[in-house]
Amino acid sequence: MTDTRYRVLAASAIVAVATVAGACGTGGEAPDSTMSAAAAAEPGSRTSEPTPVSSRTAARTDDEQEFLADLSGFGLPTEMTADTTVEVGLGICRGIADGADTETILDRIRPLTSAIAAQSPGLDTAAVGGALIEASRNHLCE
Repeated sequence: MTDTRYRVLAASAIVAVATVAGACGTGGEAPDSTMSAAAAAEPGSRTSEPTPVSSRTAARTDDEQEFLADLSGFGLPTEMTADTTVEVGLGICRGIADGADTETILDRIRPLTSAIAAQSPGLDTAAVGGALIEASRNHLCE
């Protein structure tokens, strides 16, 4: 039962992260023309086996690994949502580059930070948001 609860919470967090990642950039951005591996696969070619963690982490840069390590050290669950969490961090960097202040970014990522805080005892929305912004600035923003 606990495993199912965490899967539901993780799925909710992924949806929130995807929503937030799209909101962190500017409204005038052109859509990304690249296709994800899932979208590029033919409809009948689904596999039920997940990608091994070792191959997922090998594709991440050192900065992305350090970003995730900072967040994990803070107590945020990043294992199941690492790729999406990195995308949110990059979205935060785009927002900063576009001139968004910390409060604006916190407002944009509130659905994600609220979802994470709800599943992480002892953390509140502001602390989660602050950790995401600081880790992004320290490791992902140029």
